[in-house]
Amino acid sequence: MKTPVEIEEMGKERIPKGFHKITLGKLVTFQRGHDLPKNSRKKGNYPVVASNGIVDYHTEFKAKGPGVTIGRSGNIGEPLYIEKNYWPLNTTLFVKEFHNSDPKFTYYFLKTLDLNKYNSGSAVPSLNRNYIHPIEVVVPETIEHQQKISLYLSSLDDKIDLNNQMNSTLEQIAQTLFKRWFIDFEFPDENGNPYKSSGGRMVDSELGEIPEGWGVKPLYDCAQYINGAAFKSADFSSNQEGLPIIKISELKNGVTSQTEFTKKELDKKYRITNGEILFSWSGSPDTSIDIFLWAGGTGWLNQHTFRVVPYEGKEKEFIFLLLKKFKNSFIEIARNKQTTGLGHVTSRDLKNMLTAFPTKEIITRFNDIGGPIIDKIFCNSIEFNNLSQIRDSLLPKLISGKIRVSTNSE
Repeated sequence: MKTPVEIEEMGKERIPKGFHKITLGKLVTFQRGHDLPKNSRKKGNYPVVASNGIVDYHTEFKAKGPGVTIGRSGNIGEPLYIEKNYWPLNTTLFVKEFHNSDPKFTYYFLKTLDLNKYNSGSAVPSLNRNYIHPIEVVVPETIEHQQKISLYLSSLDDKIDLNNQMNSTLEQIAQTLFKRWFIDFEFPDENGNPYKSSGGRMVDSELGEIPEGWGVKPLYDCAQYINGAAFKSADFSSNQEGLPIIKISELKNGVTSQTEFTKKELDKKYRITNGEILFSWSGSPDTSIDIFLWAGGTGWLNQHTFRVVPYEGKEKEFIFLLLKKFKNSFIEIARNKQTTGLGHVTSRDLKNMLTAFPTKEIITRFNDIGGPIIDKIFCNSIEFNNLSQIRDSLLPKLISGKIRVSTNSE
């Protein structure tokens, strides 16, 4: 991958050349965000930012972009970079003044700090700016140096974002194809014509008319659903020894420096490898309930996620897209059960959700078309994980000066 910069390993100086020690408050000034109740919001173009990211859009803004926020309560210390003007909610601290610091560098720098340990320690943990402004930090002296670092890291993030956009487009194409074949029943007949609209024979079922030879099954009977294992803190290893424990964070971001590992050996049914279907069935309905093709290597599956094993290998693409088709229904079920912000989709729910199930011959024919699309999604996911690991490995070294960034002209 070509990048606009080169990197050079530096020595083990206490404070590298071109860096200086200052307080966090000298780098940036934080301010608490502003209240904006849901019933006061009017749909607009300005992002409304909470501790867990962008949660809405409004007609007004309180802070000019580019900007940086960190979680004040909830996801304490978690940074977010916002390109445009925005409204930071009171669950965040936002950078009011950058003091000639590069905003993008500031975002990356804050990702290297463990600000959670500076929470107030009250019954409802929160982050007070007065606790973190005095923290001593070592950063590049000039904004030009900061921009070189942020440029390199941004080039990796841009590639990661492009992969995500490609996968989103590919998934839309696959879902459109799936709908035409298995919802509209317009798969090609023996003459290559759309089955249903060309007079293909339909039969009655509890779901209405379905193609002759098809059946109706509960989702639970379409594959095996194996829940992950329950881990205790005593199971975690030091220095990321053993295999990673795969939770919702890993499903979204891959294995990172924040991932817990274990040397404990479990039943092989909890051991996952690349290409497996994983169904996160518990958590915040709008952000946690989803279906994934795992691309992060061998690991142990944590509880609250199903390992979905098709009864026949050739059914994998169909089962993956079938569950994706039901995603909005899963989210709605979880919302209806939501307590303390969490919702669940259980085996009982899967037993109550019916779907038309095609013949083996139709699934095989679909795989000839849909299979390459799913394969490309998987390959992009592999690259996403590789790039994310490179970025996460380089981030603390670049920020601390252990690796120096220099332009090609230097």
